Amino acid sequence: MNSLEKFTALTTRQQQLDYNQIKECTDALISDRVTLHEKENFLTALSTKGESPSEIAHFIKCFKGLARNPQLDNFSSNSIDLCGTGGDRAGSFNISTVASFVVAGAGIHVAKHGNRSISSKCGSADVLEELGIDINVSISKTILTIEKNKLGFLYAPKYHPAMKFAAEARNSIKIKTIFNLLGPLTNPANAQAQSMGIFNKDLTEQQAKVLQKLGVKRGMVFCGYDGLDEITITTKTKISHFDENSDVRSYDFNPEDYGYKIHGKHSILGGSSKDNAKITIDILKGEKGPKRDIVILNAASGIIVSGSAKNFSEAISIANHSIDSGKAYEVLKSISK
Repeated sequence: MNSLEKFTALTTRQQQLDYNQIKECTDALISDRVTLHEKENFLTALSTKGESPSEIAHFIKCFKGLARNPQLDNFSSNSIDLCGTGGDRAGSFNISTVASFVVAGAGIHVAKHGNRSISSKCGSADVLEELGIDINVSISKTILTIEKNKLGFLYAPKYHPAMKFAAEARNSIKIKTIFNLLGPLTNPANAQAQSMGIFNKDLTEQQAKVLQKLGVKRGMVFCGYDGLDEITITTKTKISHFDENSDVRSYDFNPEDYGYKIHGKHSILGGSSKDNAKITIDILKGEKGPKRDIVILNAASGIIVSGSAKNFSEAISIANHSIDSGKAYEVLKSISK
């Protein structure tokens, strides 16, 4: 019995794994000497048991330890990341990506961590590339871009080369696994503030506690009651929120409380990378409608966790000004080819 088979057996018996055990699991998952079947069995057993906040935090620390250093220490204390786990199968446009431009337009450093599409038609890397942004720039160029333009993109495969060895197992399993949670949490920039969407509203508090264990100072984790891994405009959203002065607290967010109408899911659909690029440009140029509304609400979450606003009312006002002043669109123009 190899190490991964041993830990599969322990996990099947509902035993929690400690850091050293998870370090062994990580090494096995990225090894070409461990079979695909063995990796699938372990990931399935772990998912069936349910990953604890400590186990998730251990996995993140292990994979971050294997990542390339983006040398963004100067920005870690005052930068944020906005992203989602994906996996909601909603077919919505790239909401968090557009929201990142809005947050950057408000003068906040954004270290956006993302990848190409895995479970949808278009991932953040796909739409950014379509917008003329080089997603494979050097580390030094990324630092300069964040410093000068407030927004830089960290293309996950560039910074996490070890992940590719586990990709086959991840993609072959039809259920959600630990890897659905790792993506948004393994930003090598170590941003101290994070706005994160997740595919299951029952996991928002758990993931907020994981962020705390990772040293994040201010965080918001949310899932719409429609299953969207965003702050939605089709119904209410469950939000789990914490900062330096408070533990995790959860509440329901209702867009109608802030003057926004409820819209159907069809109003926020995306499509191909070309479709998403056009949607992005239209919103940043000031087009009104439900797509802008949902971007404003998600940008507001990022503005709050950055410490630039005390509440959603303030943050919504800042986000609207970022677009209406043209500053959000200026960020796009400044980093595209």
